[in-house]
Amino acid sequence: MRSVTILTTFTSADEAYSLNRIVQDQIKMFSHFNYNIKVVVQEGFVPNDIYSNPAVELVTYPAIPVSNESVVDKTFDEDIEKLKTALKPVLENTEVMITHDLVYQPAAVKHNLAIRSLLKENPQVKTNFLHWIHSATEPAVLSGLRGGGSRYLDLIKTPFPRSFYIAFNSFSIPRIAKWFNIEESQVKYIPHPHDFLEGKHEMAQRIILDYNLLEKDVVCMYPCRLDLGKQPEVVIEIMAQVKETNRSICCLIADFHSTAGDKVDYRKKMQKMGLDLGLSETELVFLSEAKLGEERTEPRYEMPHQVINDLFDITNTFILPSRSETYSLVAQEAAAKRNFMVLNQDFPPFRSIYGDYPIYRQFSSNIDANSGMDGETNTNYSSKIDYYRDIAVYINYAQEQTRVLAEFNMIRKKRNLYYVFRHHIEPLLVVTPNNLNY
Repeated sequence: MRSVTILTTFTSADEAYSLNRIVQDQIKMFSHFNYNIKVVVQEGFVPNDIYSNPAVELVTYPAIPVSNESVVDKTFDEDIEKLKTALKPVLENTEVMITHDLVYQPAAVKHNLAIRSLLKENPQVKTNFLHWIHSATEPAVLSGLRGGGSRYLDLIKTPFPRSFYIAFNSFSIPRIAKWFNIEESQVKYIPHPHDFLEGKHEMAQRIILDYNLLEKDVVCMYPCRLDLGKQPEVVIEIMAQVKETNRSICCLIADFHSTAGDKVDYRKKMQKMGLDLGLSETELVFLSEAKLGEERTEPRYEMPHQVINDLFDITNTFILPSRSETYSLVAQEAAAKRNFMVLNQDFPPFRSIYGDYPIYRQFSSNIDANSGMDGETNTNYSSKIDYYRDIAVYINYAQEQTRVLAEFNMIRKKRNLYYVFRHHIEPLLVVTPNNLNY
């Protein structure tokens, strides 16, 4: 099993401390991808939450006095020796060490010098380093504000061996290279991730991961009982057309109270229709039958409401072709989570409930759209495929041109924990930096 060490100067796991939250996300990423994880903290650190994960080995070093003024105090050399003794076995058994402001913060000067000294004294150690630079103030300015003088600045300007320095935006790469007297090629861009699973129901987490919802272009969920009047097949056909426009999709049918009789036959008919339309089992998912790590012999009767609520956090499209409603709570839940809405124009009450913000398209209804009285409105298409294709194109347009949706989609797809790890962090774990000199 692969391994990584995360070196911190943490004395506690403060909720509001951004570095702590970033380390927690790193633990989640590495544990998800089956890495052995060591987290190095100061003595007295009380592990909780993610730090208590069985995949995490906590390693401590002695509590030492530190200062943001980077002063050489009375125990300076003694403290460095203490750190060297504690960190030597860690370095000897570490392929990659991630640090957090080790090379930047004046309060980490002792830790910085201790590790540099260990590397110089033990050339057989081949640890590579990834240094997260969390602060935006130029070190020279910081030194002027906090003191520390030339000793701190000299250390900053001496490149750390076997290291990449991490910037969180590509614009800052030249600045960071200048700060630390290194080549721009030694500064790598890694954005901070967002944990879309945090606080979500375990079943919702499984659905999100099992069907790779975070990285799909268009994700639509339709919670409904499998009654003919709900017309879930319309949602499936429209989403098939979205796929035909070269978008990655997932269509979730959150079917409930549909475990017997004609409802089972209806589900099987739609599953076959989905296959005929080119939708795979991971692109058209009936949640009543989703495995989710368990063997199911019969469909689920229903899902916990929290699961549906949590999934609407991830979806970006809601299509409601239902022929008859009094209100539609699920439409309101989807709208409250900023899903793009496609509602049934042939059912006029929707306009009085949801206004002109959704787009309205004709899907027939059990009401006379002209009089508003009981009856029927039946829409016939000259080409149903073309009609649904037009809706699909509009859905794509909305995802890309609605600023809130476009920003959400970008963050969901390219800032989730798993994308950031695979595309930004993991490639650096197998590369040895060019600066090998101690």
